[in-house]
Amino acid sequence: MDPKQRIEYIRKGNDLFNKGEIDKAAVIFEKTGYKDGLTRVGDHLYFDKKQPLFAFKYYKMAGRQDMIDEIFARMVFALGKLIRNEDEKPPEEVKVNLPPLKVSPKLKIFAEEILRQHGESADS
Repeated sequence: MDPKQRIEYIRKGNDLFNKGEIDKAAVIFEKTGYKDGLTRVGDHLYFDKKQPLFAFKYYKMAGRQDMIDEIFARMVFALGKLIRNEDEKPPEEVKVNLPPLKVSPKLKIFAEEILRQHGESADS
């Protein structure tokens, strides 16, 4: 495509974008390789639509490594939260603290006799 035709397409893409026809504008920006337009489509998807994985494609085409890195960092953070299951209480907060177990002396003597009969010590 010659430079004059590219400029016309970019103007048409900008006009479509400004009218809210983002999908049509994105097609034109892809065909022309217009990095500013691709970045604006990525920003629209990332910030307005909250669709970072779709925005990733446009940031990649525009060469916006800073935004690609941000998306990856957020994905790693979310994956870490999912793996650690941070929405639930940590195990320390869920445990029940019981008072020390009290064993009657008679039961303790009886248990020690059973262990002696089987050749085991009470401390093992």
